[in-house]
Amino acid sequence: MQIVWVRRVVFFFPVQLFLVQLKKNHTHLIFWLILLGIITQNIAAKYGAPFLFLEPEYLNEVSPLSYFIMGFASGGFIMAYNITSYVMNGFRFPFLATVVNPFGKFCVNNAAIPLLFVIVYCCNCYSFLMAEKIFTTAQILIMLLGFIGGLLLFVMLSVFYFQRTNKDIYKLHGKSTQEAIAKPRKSKRLVWRNPLLIKESRDWYVETYVGSYLKFKMVRPVNHYKREMIRSVFKQNHRNAAKFGLTALVSLVLLGLFQEYDLFMIPAGASVLLLFTMFLMLSSFLYGYFRGWASVVLILLFLTLNYFFKTDFTGTRNKAYGLNYNCQPAEYSYNTLSRFATDEEKHNADTAHQISILQKWKYVNLGYSLQSSTRPKLVFVNTSGGGLRSSLWTFYVLQYADSLSHGDLLKHIHLITGSSGGMIGAAYLRELYWQKQKEGALNIYSDSYIHNISKDILNPVAFSIATNELFLGIPKFTDGNYTYPKDRAYSYEKQLNENTSFLLDKRLADYIAPEQNAKIPMMIFAPSIANDGRQLLISSQPVSFLTRNIINCNLEIPLTPAVEFTRLFDAQDAMNTKFTSVLRMNATFPYISPIVRLPSNPVIEVMDAGMIDNYGLFTTVKYIEVFKKWIEQETSGIIILQIRDKHKQRPIEENPNPTLIQSFTKPMNSFYGNIFSVQDFNQNRMLEMITDVIDVPIEVLNFELQNEKSDNISLSWHLTNREKEKVLNSIHDAENKKNLLKLMELLR
Repeated sequence: MQIVWVRRVVFFFPVQLFLVQLKKNHTHLIFWLILLGIITQNIAAKYGAPFLFLEPEYLNEVSPLSYFIMGFASGGFIMAYNITSYVMNGFRFPFLATVVNPFGKFCVNNAAIPLLFVIVYCCNCYSFLMAEKIFTTAQILIMLLGFIGGLLLFVMLSVFYFQRTNKDIYKLHGKSTQEAIAKPRKSKRLVWRNPLLIKESRDWYVETYVGSYLKFKMVRPVNHYKREMIRSVFKQNHRNAAKFGLTALVSLVLLGLFQEYDLFMIPAGASVLLLFTMFLMLSSFLYGYFRGWASVVLILLFLTLNYFFKTDFTGTRNKAYGLNYNCQPAEYSYNTLSRFATDEEKHNADTAHQISILQKWKYVNLGYSLQSSTRPKLVFVNTSGGGLRSSLWTFYVLQYADSLSHGDLLKHIHLITGSSGGMIGAAYLRELYWQKQKEGALNIYSDSYIHNISKDILNPVAFSIATNELFLGIPKFTDGNYTYPKDRAYSYEKQLNENTSFLLDKRLADYIAPEQNAKIPMMIFAPSIANDGRQLLISSQPVSFLTRNIINCNLEIPLTPAVEFTRLFDAQDAMNTKFTSVLRMNATFPYISPIVRLPSNPVIEVMDAGMIDNYGLFTTVKYIEVFKKWIEQETSGIIILQIRDKHKQRPIEENPNPTLIQSFTKPMNSFYGNIFSVQDFNQNRMLEMITDVIDVPIEVLNFELQNEKSDNISLSWHLTNREKEKVLNSIHDAENKKNLLKLMELLR
C-alpha cells in the first residue's frame, strides 16, 4: 500500500510536468529563476531592479492601479508560460486529449511555479512596503489586492478564449463522453515500472492529476484510442495557442505606437514581464510550426538579423538629435586630430575668448566694479555619475548651498564638469538660475524642483525596449529637417523634458550668449569615444585649448587626449544639437540608453563620460593649467566642489576563498569594480601636481552621498521614496555639514 502512494506522488501530473521541463525546457525555468531572484533582491539589487517590481510607479505614483498593471502583466507571463509548456510538452501526456478542457487541466496542474511566484511576490511586496513606512497596512493590502485582481483578470480572459476555442477528443470527433471513456483496466499486482524514467520515452507516464474542482483523479488508459485522434486534439489546441500568441505579439507592437501618451507608460517591471512574455510566445509560435526544427530556425533567424543589423537596413541606429546625418560625414583620423592640435591661431583665439568670459565672471562677482581690490574665489563643480541618485544629489547640494550663501555660490561657479546623472542635476539648476535672472520672481529653492528632478525616467525607456526596438523601430519622428527613430533614447529625452517642465528642451547654441556673458556657469561635457578612448569635449563655447598637449612636450608622437565636438562636426550642424542629447551622450548607461553614433568616417560611438573621468576633474585640472596666469593674478584661490555619489574612502572588502566560477570571473570583476577608485588615486596625484605649480590656494570640498554598501541607493533612473529621502538626508551628514560651513567661509 505504501508503494502505491509513493507511485502516485512520483507520477503525479504536476511533479511530472516539473521534471519534463527540468529535462527539456530549461529556458522556461531560467525566466522564473530570474524573476524570483529579482523580487527577493538577490539579482541586480545594486541597479534597483527589485524596486521596479516591489514598488512600481504608474503616472509617477505608487498606487493600487500600478500594482493592478503589474498583476495584469504577470498574468500575461503566466499564461504565456502555460501556453508554451502545453505546446512543447502537452503531447507527451496523451491522457490530456481525453479529459474535458485539456488546456485548462494542464494549466491547473502546471500552476506550482506560478503560484510560488505570486506568493513570494506578495510577501516581499508587503515586507518591502512596510519597511518604507509610507503606506498603512490597509493601503498595502489594497495594493496587493490590485495585483491579484489584475492577474486574475488576464487569466480569466485567457481561460474564456481557450474554453470557447479548444476542443477535447469528444468534441472534435463527435463522440459522447460516456461512450468514449473506457473503464480503467485492473491490474492483478502493482509493479514498480521504471520510476526514474531512465529509458527515454516520448510519452511520460502519469497516474494521478488535479481535475475539476481541484479534486485528485486517476488517469484513465488511452491505449484504445487511435493515435491520430489524440494527435488531432493537440494540433487543434496548438493552432489556437499560436493564434493567441500571434495576437499578443501584434498587440505588443501596436501598444508601442502609443508611447507618446503617458497613459500607456506602464511600470518598468511590467515592461520586463512583457519582454519575457514575448520571448515565450515567440518560442511557442516557432515550436508549434517547426517542432524539432524550432531551435535551428531560431538560430538561423538570429544569424540573419545579426548579419543585417550591421547594415542598419532599418535606420534604427541611435543618433544625437539635431545633428545632420544626411551630409558628408566628418573625417575622424590622425590627420584631423593633428591639424586641430597644431592650429595655433584657433587655440589663441579660443583662449582669448575664454579670458574675456573670465573677466566678465570677475565683473559679476565684484558687484560690477572692477576697481575693487578684492579678488573672488574661482569655483569649479565636479559631479559624478550615478543615474537618478546623482541627479538628485547634485541638484540638492548646489541648491542647498546656494540658499545658505544667499545666492553667492551660483555666481562664483565658473565651470561645471562631470558625468551622467550629476551633470543632469547641475544642468537643471543652472537653467532655473538662468530663468530666475530673466523672470525675477522664480524661487529656485522650491521643493517642487527637487520633486521634478527625482521623477522616474526608467518606465518609458523600459516600455520602448519591450515594444518598439525589438520590432525594428517602426515609429519615426522629425526634428527640424532631420528624421530619427523613436527608440529608447527618444523616450529618455522626452521623459526628461516632461519631468523638468521642458526647461532643458534647448539647443547647444541657446547657451552661447548666457555663458559668454557669465550669466550662468559654463558646462563642459566629456563623453568617452568608444573607438579609441579619447574624450569628446562638448561645450557651447570654443574649448580647443583643452584638446592640445602641454606645450614644449618632448614626446616624438604626442597623443591628442580629446577632440572638440563643435569643431569636428561643424559642417554637420553641431550647434543645433539638442541639449538633452548632449546630456544623454554624457550619460550613456549600457543597455538602458543606447550608444550614440555620430556622423563621422569612421563612425564615432560615444559612451558615458564616467568611463574615463567620472568626476570631470581631468577637464578641471587642464583648464586650471591653461589659465594658470590669469587665475593667479585675478583670483584669491580656487574652490573645487566634488559632489560624489559614493564614499571616497570605501571600506576594504574581505577576500574569502573563491569558488571555481568566482576564480574565473574575479579578475574582471575586480578591475571593473575598482575603476572609480583607480580614477580617485590618479586624480589625487593630479591635484598634488597642480597645487605645486600654481601660486593660489586650492580647496577641495567633497560632498558625499551616504551610500553604504549595506544600504545601497540603487544605480538606476528610478528611485523609491525611501531612497529619495536618504539622498536628501545625506546633506546633514557631519562631514558634509562641516564642508558646507567651510564653503560659506571661503565665499565671504
